[in-house]
Amino acid sequence: MKILIVDDIPENRTLLDKLLTKMQHQVILAENGKQAVDLVVSEAPDMILMDIMMPVMNGLEAIRAIRALPTDKWIAIYILSALSQEQDVIDGLEAGADDFLQKPFNKAILAAKLSSAQRSIDMQKLIIADTEQLKIYHDENEDEQQFLQSIFERLIKQSDLKDDHLQFWLQPAKRFSGDLVCARRVSSQQIYFLLADSTGHGLAAALPTVIVNQAFQAMTRKGLAVPIIVREINRLLYSQMPVGRFVALALGMIDARRQTVELWNGGLPEVFALDKAGKLVHTFRSSHPSAGILDNRDFDDGCEIWHWRDECELFMYSDGLTDAQNPDNRLFGHDTLLQTLSIAPSGLRVAAIQTAVDAHMAGRETQDDISCMAIRCG
Repeated sequence: MKILIVDDIPENRTLLDKLLTKMQHQVILAENGKQAVDLVVSEAPDMILMDIMMPVMNGLEAIRAIRALPTDKWIAIYILSALSQEQDVIDGLEAGADDFLQKPFNKAILAAKLSSAQRSIDMQKLIIADTEQLKIYHDENEDEQQFLQSIFERLIKQSDLKDDHLQFWLQPAKRFSGDLVCARRVSSQQIYFLLADSTGHGLAAALPTVIVNQAFQAMTRKGLAVPIIVREINRLLYSQMPVGRFVALALGMIDARRQTVELWNGGLPEVFALDKAGKLVHTFRSSHPSAGILDNRDFDDGCEIWHWRDECELFMYSDGLTDAQNPDNRLFGHDTLLQTLSIAPSGLRVAAIQTAVDAHMAGRETQDDISCMAIRCG
């Protein structure tokens, strides 16, 4: 160890210097507290043996000054003094000392104290090394995460979501979202749409959404039927993802010319059709398991087809929305969702839901990805 001896009596400094040098310690000497503080800054000792009664700056003042220095390194400070009253010991410990040795000191006790301090110092060095290694790992992981995020942003483009008939909100719980919102308008009368919720959170949940997105984009570009698209998405997830990884999704098409909505809902909450006044006119409930659970033979690609009469708006969402908790752990809930939708004007319902959920959570971080989308029919 590097040990700083602080004593105004030369004989005491010399005695301790010889003793500690024989113990294979590196010794630094100071005559008063002011010198001690300066040497702590310049030499960074591992331990200090501090006398109390000294000129210029006494030991208690020096200890307080040393403890006030901006450093992450813990320095063991032992008071070595002829003062032995109980209050003297209390004053030293309250000033920031770690232990007290009375003069004249016992060499065996001093050696034992030094050995104990050495163990603490070795542990501190190990913690510092581990902390530095963790920081290196954190920085490397952060770089990798940013790189992956840039790739995901390129793979999952949301340019097709810029449509006058459509609004959406996507709030990831972590950097990578397991929720996905997609749409593709293939004509002035027809628009495909998809909202997906992958199991889990973060990167593991985001990976299946890349498969879903790429299949949706490629197949809607060709104008394929909704059952064909959803069957292919299921096949890809079932064959490419590990067991237990699946995706709840609602996928469909709005055809304004025929005034129909064709929709497949597997594992998502119900999809609402609301009229201009906010009245619920139809509900598309989940009638299938999530995509990726069943093999191609057992998979049912049957869709629900609904005809509307008057202009309406579809609203779909992931369960992260209704499961959003406030600081008292109360859920946003299904009833609050419907109430908010009923009073919000068509075209502004997603914004109203976002405002309501933000107010409900009151600054609390979301525990699950939140997504919702509204599309005007007609």
